[in-house]
Amino acid sequence: MNFAFNQKYYKKLILEFGYNPLFGEKINFNLGKLKKEQLRTRWLCHNGADKFSSDYKKGKKVIVSTGIGLSGIPHMGTLTQIFNAITMQKGGVKVQMVLGDLDAYNGKNIPLLKTLELAKKYKDFILKLGFETNKGSIIRSQYDAFNVLRTMYLSGKYMVDSEFDSSEEELHEYYVSHGKVDKHMNFRRKLSLALMTADFIDLIISEDYEDVLVMLGIDEHLYVDFAQKTLQKMKKGEIMKTGFIGAIYSPIIKGFNNHPKMSKSFPDSTISVEMSKAQIYKRIMEGEGVYKMPESNVVFQMMSHIGNYNLSELQKIYQECKLKSKKWFNYKEIYVEKLIDIFKLWH
Repeated sequence: MNFAFNQKYYKKLILEFGYNPLFGEKINFNLGKLKKEQLRTRWLCHNGADKFSSDYKKGKKVIVSTGIGLSGIPHMGTLTQIFNAITMQKGGVKVQMVLGDLDAYNGKNIPLLKTLELAKKYKDFILKLGFETNKGSIIRSQYDAFNVLRTMYLSGKYMVDSEFDSSEEELHEYYVSHGKVDKHMNFRRKLSLALMTADFIDLIISEDYEDVLVMLGIDEHLYVDFAQKTLQKMKKGEIMKTGFIGAIYSPIIKGFNNHPKMSKSFPDSTISVEMSKAQIYKRIMEGEGVYKMPESNVVFQMMSHIGNYNLSELQKIYQECKLKSKKWFNYKEIYVEKLIDIFKLWH
């Protein structure tokens, strides 16, 4: 399978689904305290984030929602979502962080005990990284959220098989070919997607939020589309009459060793929190491969999302990466140390 998350893919996706690009001059809004230039360094495109921003300014009750699958230990893609959530919080926006223990149990067939243990460890790790819960933000597992399970049942009336079948993530065939997920959208995987949808909709039903902005990787855009369709049908029924789900998508960090993205399901595609310093150093210093521009360099992509570089620093790093200079080599060495410090918080 020859698949790459490149600019051609992004442009095709944006045109096909009518998303608005979050780069160049096409972004025309800030979000909370976050300026548009800051948004552009972390997110690629959006669907309704401008409405969310406007409603935030008006004082409406709004929240960002994101989640992490618990099929394994944290890797760089996981950290991207965590740091994106923390960035939103620093911008003054409330965030719900869902730890997908039941999602992994059904969607990826992970033993329940393992997912429950991971949920506890992930929560501790995310809090150590700086996620705050004292200003209305939420970090929770799925296992104990019984109200969300009820919302899943209520919303299930408005879900149809054909929409499940057309909601596979972009890399589904890749995962299937490597034996990581079931080929068809079977009942277990439908339950997983239905619960993810309820994770968003329950914020409107149970917590009275007016807007929910889902924050995920661009490869998961069809999951959000499924949730939006479900919400629209529910608003025509008896359960609810108002509510809005928008989305903001981060670009995909390409994988090492020719994998199209970093994934917990493929340990050799990424850098994980349990790798040794020598392993991390080798992958950062020698594993970036051939690239034409920094946007397609796996290490620069990682730096853009993980490491707390400000916009000015990233611009300097971009130029050195483009030149493949000695300074770029030095930036990579410094980055190894940054990652080591982050990973210590897992242990």
